[in-house]
Amino acid sequence: MNKMNRRTLLKYAGTGIAAGAFAGSIGKVMAADLSDASEHSSNSGFKGKIPFSLIIDDGSPVDPLFYELPGYETPFLVPAKFTRRVADTFDHFNLRGKFTLIPMPSCLGRIDQSLQRVPQDHLIEFLKLMRERIAPKFDITPEFLTHLSSYDLKTGKYQRHLYEDSWISQAPEEEIVEYFTLAFTILRNVGIESTGITSPWVSGIDVENKYAKALGNAQWNVFKRKLTWYFLHAASDNEPPVQCSVEYRDPERGQVVVSVPSNAGDIFWSMDISPDKKVRQKMINDGIDRLLSPDGKTGRIHQLIESGFPVVIVTHWQSLFTQGTEQGLEGLIVLADRIQKVFGTGFEWVTCSEMARRYVESQG
Repeated sequence: MNKMNRRTLLKYAGTGIAAGAFAGSIGKVMAADLSDASEHSSNSGFKGKIPFSLIIDDGSPVDPLFYELPGYETPFLVPAKFTRRVADTFDHFNLRGKFTLIPMPSCLGRIDQSLQRVPQDHLIEFLKLMRERIAPKFDITPEFLTHLSSYDLKTGKYQRHLYEDSWISQAPEEEIVEYFTLAFTILRNVGIESTGITSPWVSGIDVENKYAKALGNAQWNVFKRKLTWYFLHAASDNEPPVQCSVEYRDPERGQVVVSVPSNAGDIFWSMDISPDKKVRQKMINDGIDRLLSPDGKTGRIHQLIESGFPVVIVTHWQSLFTQGTEQGLEGLIVLADRIQKVFGTGFEWVTCSEMARRYVESQG
């Protein structure tokens, strides 16, 4: 199987283009066509208020693209002032979902110890904001360990030649369990009880059964959690949406592992186009309209609700930061405000673990 280069994967991460191509290459049907709306509506299992979730990938005290894309122009450190503004936005709109906290960001070290080139007070402040401002509203998950080169558990060194997406494809299940267990342990050491895990790029999509089982075992090792979940599959606004699914069960433990997909891509990722603020603003505005028209009568979110698929929107930490300009965060504020005005009291923001729980309950 030929994998896309990581820049392409990164650019389209969350839009579903990479995930769709990957899934197609191994013959996996991600979802039925939207024309089967009535069937999916009856199977969605969500009653009452419509649940929405927001996924934010790649969270870190540094901009992860600084090392992932050499030559990418961005401030290395993400200021605490920005992180507080993101938390303020969550509070203002009562947003819920999933927020990544990378345990070993950019192979710089462990967040429960210290990071190269990152002042310790900056790291401490970031983790404090995560615990006190973000974690009360969002599931916090690792995105494997580094979201870059894999980490050798035996030598304690980074394998610069082997990225995490390639590593998981060939790693034995026991090693994946140990790898994930370390990720959860690091987060627990900084005061975060993680409910699940996130894949960097589309890591594990070609070995999903092994991946899901390893996640269940790692969660049991650290938290004894009976319901856990992961984010791997994504569909953009021009692809068939994806339903939640149970991918692993352990009857003895009573444990269930759920795949929670995103069905609305990262419309705030504007860093690959002209740095001109007006050009980027138009791209973001057009993306918001594609997700939800001002009157709420058209758009991807409207389609998802009508067809019974989970309304899960994805973006990235670096998308919101937008090379220090914060244009992506401004766009999120506009989108959240529009959703609130269109749906009023008819919807609610929920965490991804809550989305998973409701899905499992709906399946009996």
